[in-house]
Amino acid sequence: MTVVTVTIKGKTYTLTQKDVEEILKRLEPEELKGNAKYYIEFDGKKFPVKQVFAEVTGLPRVAFVTMDAYNILTNSVLRRRR
Repeated sequence: MTVVTVTIKGKTYTLTQKDVEEILKRLEPEELKGNAKYYIEFDGKKFPVKQVFAEVTGLPRVAFVTMDAYNILTNSVLRRRR
């Protein structure tokens, strides 16, 4: 199982592929807006990266940037699209 440990704003988060997938199974994807080009694809659904990362960490979306979330999530071996 893939485990990723990251520190954001001084707090450490440990993310596992299983944890992320469990969240994605119960989450409804928000609409991809404008030129949103970073998303996580899971079970045929496209989830905005910030939606997934906020749900996984509990952080508000203003606390991180999309590129950081994208890099962290894609290191957890989830399918991704750009």
